[in-house]
This record gives sequence, structure tokens and C-alpha cells, in this order.
Amino acid sequence: MIEHIPTAPRHEPALEPVLVAIRRLEEVVERETRLLLDGQTVDLVDINAHKSRGLRDFNKAMSKAAKTVDALALKSLQPVLDNLRKKLDRNCDAIKLHLRAVTELAGIIRNALETQEADGTYTVDQVRNGQGA
Repeated sequence: MIEHIPTAPRHEPALEPVLVAIRRLEEVVERETRLLLDGQTVDLVDINAHKSRGLRDFNKAMSKAAKTVDALALKSLQPVLDNLRKKLDRNCDAIKLHLRAVTELAGIIRNALETQEADGTYTVDQVRNGQGA
């Protein structure tokens, strides 16, 4: 579910591209988080491309806005940025959880392969290190 994000003052149209860029970033981050937490397949190349594009658009919009609006108008973006930060923190937690699961699964597979390959004389690590045969 995409939350409603606070908007900047309407009298500052120069901030609209910044808000659009933030909304796009939020959508990508929320989609990735949802897919990870639901255990669905995540196209990391696609997600990372969208994140990179969104970050580029955000930086470009912020640079332009910083040249045309005053500090008070930029400060009005703080609640929107705080909201994005919360979503990024949740996304980071989901990624960490996913990586732990992948690491555990890789360990289980590695152990199963080592057990299957071992004939009882040497361990796979001993053979790899030149201690066998």
C-alpha cells in the first residue's frame, strides 16, 4: 500500500519535480520490500536500475530546486524525506532478512553436497587443500 506523502507548499512549483522523484523512489522501494517480504522473485537488475534512475532524477531535481527556492521551502521537504527514510529503513531490513535466508540456504546446500561427495576417507576441504589422494 502506498501511503499518502505530505506535499510541499503549492506556491513552490520548483519543488514538484523533487516530489515526483521521491514518489517514484518510494514506489520502487515499497515494491521491492513487498516482494522480499512475500517471498516472491525479485528482479534485482530491474529494481536496481529503477533505484539508480530515481536517485539520479532526485539529485537532478534537488540541484535545480536548490538554485531557485529559498531555504524555508527546501526545509518543507523534511517530512517527505523522513517518510522516504522510513521506507528505506524497512527496505534495508527486508534485504538483510533475505540475505540471511540466502546465506543459510547456501550453507545447507554446501553441507549436503559435501556429505554426498565425501567417501569417508577425506573431507572435501582436505581434498581441496591438497591433503587427500
